[in-house]
Amino acid sequence: MIKSAIVDSREPNWTKQLTFGNVPVAVSQLDAGDVWIATDDNCLLVIERKTPGDFLNTLSQGRLFPQCAKMKKISPWSYIIVTGEMTNVDGQVLTDRRQTGWSWMSYQGALLTIQELGVMITWIPSDSDFEDTVIRLAKRKREDVTIRPPRIPAILGDGEAILAALPGIGPERTDALVKHCGSAAQAFHYLTDIWTDGSNAPGIGSNTKVKVRRALRLQPHEFLAVQTTGEELNDDATISQI
Repeated sequence: MIKSAIVDSREPNWTKQLTFGNVPVAVSQLDAGDVWIATDDNCLLVIERKTPGDFLNTLSQGRLFPQCAKMKKISPWSYIIVTGEMTNVDGQVLTDRRQTGWSWMSYQGALLTIQELGVMITWIPSDSDFEDTVIRLAKRKREDVTIRPPRIPAILGDGEAILAALPGIGPERTDALVKHCGSAAQAFHYLTDIWTDGSNAPGIGSNTKVKVRRALRLQPHEFLAVQTTGEELNDDATISQI
């Protein structure tokens, strides 16, 4: 939500008279953008309002990309709102039913550059939609978004690959198991030692340990362990060193 707003003093009067949902609005000359919005999640939105013609003019004059850079320097939440449509007619940009002389591909390239500079861009039908659009932008959530692909790639080392081949382990449990035990070698100890008490590794139960021991053909009193030179052996079980 919007807490307050500052409108650039060089904006037309109708922009200076906007209330953005009846919040405190000041008018001052801004270093970049036409409107600065302070939100209740302590973010600053820097917004540049452009008509289609103004957008193309500043682009042709070489001023658009420096404007974007200044906006992004002030806030990561920087937006350009274009108050009109641009359409592709025979490979040319058409605005307000007028040919602009701009090729559609050049225009699309400029849009990519703006996005690469980190400035978001959106289009609205006309100036009358500007205030509502700013309010909608302020209402958007700005926390981190975690997106997981359908399948997560996992790169396994040689030791982890051997662990993953054991019954009940697989690649999905190997990483957690190695993190829990400290190394692939210690993980073999953990999986085959059924006598030592300790915290359980995620997803590894007693049945999994039984399956692993059976796959490794361990005798009832055998388990795999990492032994330090000079370390005393456990009297209760036979240790097969690895």
